[in-house]
Amino acid sequence: MMRMCLWGSRMEKELDQEVAAFSTSIQEDQYLYRYDIWGSIAHSTMLQKIGIVTSEEHQKMVTGLKQVGEEIETKQYDVSSFEDIHSAVEIRLKELIGESAGKLHTARSRNDQIVLDERLYLREQVVAIIRTVNALQESFLKKARRYRDVVMPGYTHLQPAQPVLFGHHCMAYFFMFQRDAERLQESLSRINVLPLGAGALAGTSLPIDCQLVADLLAFPNVQDNSMDTVADRDFLLEVLSDLAIASLHLCRMGEEIVLWSSPAFQFITIDDAFTTGSSIMPQKKNPDVAELIRGKTGEMVGSWISLAMTLKGLPLTYNRDLQQDKLPLLRAVEIGRLTFHIASRLVDHITPNIDKMEQALQVGFLTATDLCEYFVTLGIPFRKAHEMVGSLVRKLSSSGQTLHDLAWEDLQKEVEGVGPEVIEVLNEKKSIQRKKSAGSSSPGELEKQLQKGDLLLAKWNEQNTELEKTWASSFLALVDIPKE
Repeated sequence: MMRMCLWGSRMEKELDQEVAAFSTSIQEDQYLYRYDIWGSIAHSTMLQKIGIVTSEEHQKMVTGLKQVGEEIETKQYDVSSFEDIHSAVEIRLKELIGESAGKLHTARSRNDQIVLDERLYLREQVVAIIRTVNALQESFLKKARRYRDVVMPGYTHLQPAQPVLFGHHCMAYFFMFQRDAERLQESLSRINVLPLGAGALAGTSLPIDCQLVADLLAFPNVQDNSMDTVADRDFLLEVLSDLAIASLHLCRMGEEIVLWSSPAFQFITIDDAFTTGSSIMPQKKNPDVAELIRGKTGEMVGSWISLAMTLKGLPLTYNRDLQQDKLPLLRAVEIGRLTFHIASRLVDHITPNIDKMEQALQVGFLTATDLCEYFVTLGIPFRKAHEMVGSLVRKLSSSGQTLHDLAWEDLQKEVEGVGPEVIEVLNEKKSIQRKKSAGSSSPGELEKQLQKGDLLLAKWNEQNTELEKTWASSFLALVDIPKE
């Protein structure tokens, strides 16, 4: 049965209990209790400064709110029967300090209060997720550095294409996940806006100090339009979009791990601790962790779709539909953080099978493009060189031969100027030495990528640490307010 609510004065009847159970959001927003209390302390501080509450009342509110938080944290206070976390906190505060608790809700509404809780929660979670993304980047960076000299086939359409460095392939994922971290970091500028002061939708006639609350909660900006503020969930949708994109990248990574660990490739070995077996086939060693990473994509993308459909066509300002924002948010944040963490551990427990990679270099005419480019250096137009090499590959393939079966004298008869160095051009391992373009799969360019990776991770750590310190210090300053 739902306990006391904050809005019953208008009604002649109590809310139907099935309706109450249907409409409650406590199962989700109870996870926001810390932020509800944090925001309430800041709001109380501001109310004292403008004379709405006395210094003594403020001290009682702070002490009481801290106790409520401790009781929820230690499960001494069960909030599960309340309509929402705001009701649970305020009603318990009244039980602790009396009627003065009724002043706390002055000049605010649950409409702007929940947006505040979500913004406080999400900015911390975004940084926490970025740290897990960075951990996965670091795993790929270490793998790339350790096996920087290993050459393997690169693929297009899952067909052998050109030789690449294994480290270059690893760094492709490093920079893919770098974009994910950047997108999440950029979302903070739209998350980090104080919504308090918007009230239900129109603001308040009381002389509140929004900038003071923003400073107390370490918000660099204050909301511009009260109606937009209480209706806005763009900042949630943006993060869910970022996580959906990131999950697609994780999915691609998981798919390649599944492929590479299969008998068809045998490019990698996954540590037994990160694989599972079969209940009926005793020989099986399955890449289940990679498959689950791939499979989590549905939940991540589904969370974005869920919120997008909730927001579709909603008129301004607050509508109860917006209560549906928390489940997809909490789900995506939890899955995203955990999946990136597990992914980084999986990469740490993968070993490349160098011999298998080198054997695969002999399949698929991987240096055909190198031969085209060599012909270009002899003055042959690329399109003509492409035609010549394509015809040559067709003949070799039909007779079961490879480019290594060619003698330079045979090529010299076909193309004027061909010298014995052409044999080096056809060498798969030496192919990477010939690459010159920025970001290409050459040892020199890989070294640049490794160095840039080190700098990026160091910068991420510095930025994340600074944000965490700022928010932690503002919270501590609030809960340790000295008596006047």
